[in-house]
Parts: sequence; structure tokens; C-alpha cells
Amino acid sequence: MLVSLATGKWTYERMLRELPAESRYEIRNYDLIDMPSPSYSHQKISKIVFKIFEQFIESFNLGDLILAPFDVILEKGNTVQPDLLFVLKENLSIIKERGVFGSPDLVIEIVSKGSVIRDYVEKKEDYEKFGVKEYWIIDPQNEIMQVFSLENNKYKAFSSAEEETQIVHSKILEGFELKWEEVFL
Repeated sequence: MLVSLATGKWTYERMLRELPAESRYEIRNYDLIDMPSPSYSHQKISKIVFKIFEQFIESFNLGDLILAPFDVILEKGNTVQPDLLFVLKENLSIIKERGVFGSPDLVIEIVSKGSVIRDYVEKKEDYEKFGVKEYWIIDPQNEIMQVFSLENNKYKAFSSAEEETQIVHSKILEGFELKWEEVFL
């Protein structure tokens, strides 16, 4: 079926109905956004970060960590596919077969050349608006990791690393740390 992507308001239901199941799109304020395939270096970082997080999460039975692509339906006209997302054990009921229906507890975006504004501005605003407790930005081009924590419905800088000896920490996963050198060397 040929679909005109430029017309009308997009919802998650419309996306499921009109687009191929394997397509990669997000919806922001009812507008459809094409998500190109990530680069090899992006995927390599995603795999490294996933392994480190997964080991910590499984050892303490904290919840579920999910790799992209997996839909997160924040509301009718806002659907995203974060690079990694985490849902605490007590909130696992928001995970369904087709996606996460509600806000994950933690989201990680790995910045690509084409996603700078989307990750640093738009998604940060959206995750804040929809109550994602912790937002991580990993920027391979600038070799920076930043962690933002939701306080009084606003993101506050919680932890960052910009050079070899630095480590970022999670607020909601107490005791978790990610070393700069594990990600960028």
C-alpha cells in the first residue's frame, strides 16, 4: 500500500495500520518522523552500554532493559523509539507486546549526526513533559555522556563525563556507574 506520509495527523494506531511493521518512524505532536538506520559506531556503543546496564540490572533484579527499535507510546500523538529504555520492576505492566505504553523510568539516546537537535532538544523536552525520571544522552561525536534527573517536573543535570577518567552515575539505579573509557575507547 502506498502511503502519503505528509498528510494528516499521525497517531500510533494510524502508524500500525498504514505503515509496514518493520518501518522505523517516530511521532512528535502528530507529525511523522522518519528514523534512518543507525551507523555501525552507533550500534557498537549501544551494544556496549546495553551489556553494562544489563549486567547491573539482572544482578539486582531491578526491571527490564530494552534495545531499539521498540515503540514507546507516550500519548496518542507522541511515539518514540529510544536507543535503550529501562522500566523498573514495579512498573513492568506498561510493557506490552507491541511497545511500552507510558513513560519508561530511564531512557538513553545515542546522538547521531542527524539526531542532534532531536536528542538534545526535542526528545529532552518530550521525556521531561511525559515524566521519564532519568534521561541519558551519549554523544559519540563530542565524546560526552550526560545524565538528567527529573526534579519537580524539570530536568536537572545529575552527572556527566567528558574525558577518560570520568564516570557517570544513575540516580534511579543506585550504585550504577558507566565509565567514559568503557564507551569511547
